[in-house]
Amino acid sequence: MNRREFVRAFVQTSTAMASLQALPSFAQTVGAATAADFDVNVLKHPSLTPYKGVSDFTGDLRCESLTVTGRWPAELNGRFYRNGPALFERGGQRYQHWFDGDGMVQQFTIGGGKVAHRGALVRTNKLLTEQKAGKFVYSAFGSYIPSDVPLQGPDSLNPANTSVIEHGGRLMALWEGGSAYELNASDLSTRGPVVWKAGLEQVPFSAHPKRDVNGHLWNIGSFGNHLIAWHLDPHGNLVDAKIGASPYAGGMVHDMAVTDQFLVVPLPPVKLNFEALRSGGAEQAFALDTAEPLRILVMRKDDLSQRRVFELPAQMVFHVGNAFERTDGNVSLSFVGSPHTKFLRQGALAVLRGEPSLAGSASTQLVELNLNTGRATLTAMDDQVEFPQVDPRRVGLAAQHLLSTSSWMDYADREGSYHGVQMRDVVSGKLKRFDFGENLVVEEHLLVPKPGRAGELDAWLIGTAFDVKRQVTVVNVLDAARIEDGPVAQAALPYKLPFGFHGHFAGA
Repeated sequence: MNRREFVRAFVQTSTAMASLQALPSFAQTVGAATAADFDVNVLKHPSLTPYKGVSDFTGDLRCESLTVTGRWPAELNGRFYRNGPALFERGGQRYQHWFDGDGMVQQFTIGGGKVAHRGALVRTNKLLTEQKAGKFVYSAFGSYIPSDVPLQGPDSLNPANTSVIEHGGRLMALWEGGSAYELNASDLSTRGPVVWKAGLEQVPFSAHPKRDVNGHLWNIGSFGNHLIAWHLDPHGNLVDAKIGASPYAGGMVHDMAVTDQFLVVPLPPVKLNFEALRSGGAEQAFALDTAEPLRILVMRKDDLSQRRVFELPAQMVFHVGNAFERTDGNVSLSFVGSPHTKFLRQGALAVLRGEPSLAGSASTQLVELNLNTGRATLTAMDDQVEFPQVDPRRVGLAAQHLLSTSSWMDYADREGSYHGVQMRDVVSGKLKRFDFGENLVVEEHLLVPKPGRAGELDAWLIGTAFDVKRQVTVVNVLDAARIEDGPVAQAALPYKLPFGFHGHFAGA
């Protein structure tokens, strides 16, 4: 398919999206929650209060100096970002699914042992349209909104709520179904959707780009039968946007990995089931099709038609850890997989009602992909994790250590959340953990290399957590080599932030 055919197909697909406005939402069949319902329910479950979210009036937050305890590392300076759904209520409406909220970027500016915070809603076209209307006017991932406002393409629905990255002088809020949104790093004001090339407006630039060891950024976008592979140089200029066919049309494609020669894309057997939506079948709307395999697509960066598709037992995949090419020519991949989609179909709705989510069951998966035979060999770890991370200097290269957010204790009223972090040695199998305890809900943590050091564990861990007792958000810093010792420092906000998805660290 050439670029012109691709764009034509994209326009047709975007136009067809308007039919979603007329569909009943699977969330409605669960029972629509109101703001009052949430407020009542969360009194019994204080660990869920960040799911209340913010409003247009409280959406911009600022704290010039967080309260720091412990010894903040002198060399840990820069900007630590987080992004996630934050605005769930408008005009008496409340979204039904966590993934639906409008995005809010958090920026922690770190220098001289001090930490400042700024948080701002991303002023997307969607948010501005609904702000002016005083109500939600577009249906979202899991919430049906009756409306006669026409869609103008994917960015009409784009909440820019999933991830965030600084690259080539741009700060961007990302969502997997539409454009990247550029922000001003100095004040988090929104500059608008990024157009990488004329004719590719609104073509999806997904939420999990990977920056290789040479500073190039790689990403994918998917819709319908099509995939697009984006390549940006270290200065943020578009090198190419290659187009190919998807081996599993219409599936959920969330994350990808990159090696020296290949893009590696998990394609879980999960599709939006329109018939189930029409008939109100909540349980089947995002059901895992166990008759279909988990496909792993490996395609050459320079020619997407040169590819292999590997098949593994059916499972849901949101996030990958890393991939690299072995000396024998095979490709190794780490990811987090789950045998079901219960959180997607049930848990992410429960938390917006102020009710505990289902306990997670996603675990670390290691797979070797033989490019000669097409055989995939899978090893599943016995853990409960999410948000896998490797040393950013090892992206696309062999990495021995895999960081994840994790749970292993049975704390009361903490179903579906994480209480610790773990570092797994994927070569020896050894595991190191730190438990933050029953009073902290732990979010994604990142690895930040120590200046002038080369080892994978010569790094700091930085991430956020919600302190249930104090009802505030804190930033944790741990030494990657001594994770079991816990935080060397914490910085506490005087307020709580909505729970986020993903973050990024940009050194000073």
